[in-house]
Amino acid sequence: MKQLIHIISILLAFSATLPAYAVTDKEMEQARTIAAQTYLRYANDGSGYLDSSKPKTMAELERVLKPKEKENLKAFKSIPVPKDYASWDKKRLVEYWGNTAFASKGLLDKGKIGKSKARRKLEAMTVTPPQKAAKKPETGNQAKPSVTASHNTAAATSEKPATTSAAPTPEADAEVAATDSIINTLSAATDALSADPEEEIEKAENHTWIYIIILCILVGVVVALVVFASNVMKKNGGAGSAKPVRPSPATMPDNADANTMREKFAATLNAKNNEIHTLNKKIEELASQNATLRTNLESLTAETASLRRRLTEATKKLSSLADNGSSSGQETRDMPSPQPQASPAPQPHQGAATQPRQATPLRTIFLGRANAKGIFVRADRSLNIGNSIYRLDTTDGYAGTFRVANDPTVWEMALLTPRESLSGACSCAELENTEGKERIVTDSSGTAIFEGGCWKVIRKAKIHYE
Repeated sequence: MKQLIHIISILLAFSATLPAYAVTDKEMEQARTIAAQTYLRYANDGSGYLDSSKPKTMAELERVLKPKEKENLKAFKSIPVPKDYASWDKKRLVEYWGNTAFASKGLLDKGKIGKSKARRKLEAMTVTPPQKAAKKPETGNQAKPSVTASHNTAAATSEKPATTSAAPTPEADAEVAATDSIINTLSAATDALSADPEEEIEKAENHTWIYIIILCILVGVVVALVVFASNVMKKNGGAGSAKPVRPSPATMPDNADANTMREKFAATLNAKNNEIHTLNKKIEELASQNATLRTNLESLTAETASLRRRLTEATKKLSSLADNGSSSGQETRDMPSPQPQASPAPQPHQGAATQPRQATPLRTIFLGRANAKGIFVRADRSLNIGNSIYRLDTTDGYAGTFRVANDPTVWEMALLTPRESLSGACSCAELENTEGKERIVTDSSGTAIFEGGCWKVIRKAKIHYE
């Protein structure tokens, strides 16, 4: 019985040294979560928020999902989880969740496109590595004696109570035979276990050649870049390595000559600037004179138009007077001389002479101040103290001449605010100098026309103070 217990303990010790290739529950859940997240990301273009989350379980994934992704997840959750994954290795895990799961029915075609990315993520996943096996004895013969020694120790222990029997019993022989067969089996298992690391190394080497090829490609690229850079440096080296040619002292200009040239240039520049400044002043003066001449031309044009109208009216009136005179003379010649009615013949001529003066009476209008645009702000038929400043005389109602009204009250009020009251329609050598002045004298009358429903200054009146 003790030998059987010893054998069982040896089996347990060997089983503890076996490599653990089984996928754990946690790793299975993580792989399923990675595949589900990749499927949801490709199934909906608006699921970019999943890129920033790294869930480890399906529960963590569902907490960050939006309604659209939760609806798409139902089809993926229907994929069955195999029950024998405890015996899987990493390759089989990647194959199932990176390929088989994406081929299931009910999944969206857009989501199935993400299986290649899911495989890459699953291959990068860390799976529980196999535990290190117990140190393998160098030869099978060394392991067997140790086991045999243990057997002998156990046999000696079992033989202590039966000191009186010299020969082993048949039951003991059967137990020894069974023990030898178990030891042989364990030795074969040990040999097989000792070969497993080599197989793992071979598998690792099978995957390593891919990295070696990539490394060779990168080394080739680096070498090509180095060669290209060296060629570029050689091409530019001729120009870059050449020392800059310094001018000889003979070719360098003298400092005195350079200063002289600089002074001449500065003097020429100042002279040109002064000339430009003078020309600008002349241009401004000419522009001012041009504006004045244009204003005078407009006033003269208005006066000419007014004079033409007046001349036309006078010509018409003279022609009408001539017609009336000729008709009255004819009537006088036709009448008999003895009759007394011939004496009042000049009466029609007198009436005709007075008729032109009645047809074109002189109208007087009292105007207020003129604004900056030369427009009189108001007009009255009689002098309005406090508002009227100018007196305008017109015969046709379209053009006329104006002067400052001859009234002491008007003078006093205008002298209090000369710029506001007089500058719009008058020109004066010392417009603001009103201290001690009591009277405004009009040297020459101004001209105004009636335009747009108001009187407008065409030519200002000239005044002085006394």
